[in-house]
Amino acid sequence: MRAGRSEPHTEPGKIPGIPRRLILSALGCGIVLADMIRPSSAFAGKGPDGEIYQPGDPGERAFIRRAFEMQRLAIEYGDQAYGAVIVMNGRIAGQSWSRVILDHDPTGHAEMSAIRDAARRLKNRDLRGAILYSSSRPCPMCEAAAYWAGVEQMIHGANASKAGEPKLCR
Repeated sequence: MRAGRSEPHTEPGKIPGIPRRLILSALGCGIVLADMIRPSSAFAGKGPDGEIYQPGDPGERAFIRRAFEMQRLAIEYGDQAYGAVIVMNGRIAGQSWSRVILDHDPTGHAEMSAIRDAARRLKNRDLRGAILYSSSRPCPMCEAAAYWAGVEQMIHGANASKAGEPKLCR
């Protein structure tokens, strides 16, 4: 230090000349913006009007491909490698990738999230007649959720293996 001049005293972690309140609000805005930018299952494969993009060639192969597209997104965004879609009347009604890590939710499996997405979009918890397509065989929790939602059939894997109708306590 030079004689006659004193250095400004700063607390550790404090930036001189910038109020703490401003720093905290900037951090808070950054966290909110980052959360808004992070993908959400509700926005996966949505068109500008909010509808889910439908495959040009609707059918079993196209729906399994979409489940694997959801799996690819799960990996891309840092979650577990699972994807699922719910199809009703030949159209994708809901879709999602695994949300376990992204949402810190042990029930955020792709199948559970796709069921939630379909129910939300259809504004109905009753998915009777729906088909669940997933990248792998649904776990017992997801199968139970499909059962309670009224899903008619489960199809999984690259070979589109039929798992039949969901059961409780398989």
